[in-house]
Amino acid sequence: MNRAAALRWAIWIVIIGGIIGWTIWRNVQTQQTVDDLVSRNPERQVAAAKLLATHDSLYDLVQQRPLPARMRAAEAFERLGTEEATKALLTLQKDPEIRMRERVTLALTTLVPQQTQPVLDALKDADSNVRAGAAKALATLGEPIVPKLVDALKDSGSRAAASDALSRIGKVCTTQVLPLIDDKDEALRIAVAELLGKLGDPRAVPALLRHQDDSSAVRRVVIGALAAIAHPSAEEALLRAVNNPEDDGDARAQAAVALGKIATPRAVAALVRALSDEDLVVRSAGVGALARAGRAAIPALTQAVRGSDPEVRRLAAEALGGMTDPAAVAPLAIAIKDSEYRVRRSAAAALGQTGQPSAVPYLLEALSDADGGVGEAAAASLAILGAPAVQPLLAKLGAGNPTVAYLAARALSAMGDASISALQSAVNSSNPNTRRWGLLALAGNNSPKAAELMRQMQGTLSESERWIVDEALMRLGSGES
Repeated sequence: MNRAAALRWAIWIVIIGGIIGWTIWRNVQTQQTVDDLVSRNPERQVAAAKLLATHDSLYDLVQQRPLPARMRAAEAFERLGTEEATKALLTLQKDPEIRMRERVTLALTTLVPQQTQPVLDALKDADSNVRAGAAKALATLGEPIVPKLVDALKDSGSRAAASDALSRIGKVCTTQVLPLIDDKDEALRIAVAELLGKLGDPRAVPALLRHQDDSSAVRRVVIGALAAIAHPSAEEALLRAVNNPEDDGDARAQAAVALGKIATPRAVAALVRALSDEDLVVRSAGVGALARAGRAAIPALTQAVRGSDPEVRRLAAEALGGMTDPAAVAPLAIAIKDSEYRVRRSAAAALGQTGQPSAVPYLLEALSDADGGVGEAAAASLAILGAPAVQPLLAKLGAGNPTVAYLAARALSAMGDASISALQSAVNSSNPNTRRWGLLALAGNNSPKAAELMRQMQGTLSESERWIVDEALMRLGSGES
């Protein structure tokens, strides 16, 4: 190699070495700046935030640090408070940790009154977490920001996030949003209808009704919005939807739920008819809506449990079980004697869900039902009713019917502390059946009081009884249930 070539190689080595050295130095300096950013020194934090706010790799640099340090980085940019700092916070909003995102959103909420525009721009960000954080921050500005959010609603790129922000602000937005329901852009009309449903403002009902016969896509959302508002002025449209099998099933189900809130005689009648609908979702919604209607639905449900369709009778019993009204017990007392075992099972479960002590006699009788599932459901309901059922169940332990005694023991076991005193008297009974089933019920009770009572009586038991207690105490000691 001649001298010139050697010189050229030497120059290249110096240049490459310089570049490498400069890169290493720059990385070290950057990491030191990040150290300052996540430090606990406010002055160093702000100085570092100024340097890093526009750094292309800000997210990656901060993401390398543990969560507490990342949260201090958010604090630093909040302290800086400039437009660049706001944009940096929006970048950090992409963090996978929800606690970090919440901290960033809090910082944005502090800055957004002075730095509104970058947060508005973030409604169109490609990252869903950034959009969500921006919407939450903007919503804290309340009514003054509504016009700009309405403008953002018109843009398909920012529409979803703007709608989120407006829904958080609430009904004060209604009058400014309403004109957009008449826009020629169908996608915008759909978004506005959905938003109006979230706002829940009855003032939106007339505008929504005007569009209930637009395209099927618009109609589906309009029905959902009217259902969410659930105002009596929308009853006719909601009835039409529930009664129309051609409408979207989910929208019909939402309409049914709304009719349960309105609970007029026409609404209740439509909901009872919905119990025989071909759509399972609509039927299920009808059950819940009738339960929500409460006492207003009991006369119609009383007729339904006497109807000819066993599935309607069963669902009517379920609806009655969703009420905590004493008047629901009487029709359930009819249903629990139904010729169809599925109806009786539903009625037995429903009687317990009412929480009414007046249900106890009907459930006690159902313990001897020919269908085992009815007896099981009745025992579970008696356990739910608790104290009012204890003494009647205790009497069943010695009645001489092993199946009834077994189910009564199960119900008493499931009551926990509520049945301990009664079971103590049962195991001291002179009736051998009462004593045996009482002991089995006590052994199945997971209450610490039951375990303590069994330990106290271990020495007084016969050998044939002691194994029941020993096994129960071993189970409780091992943590099995």
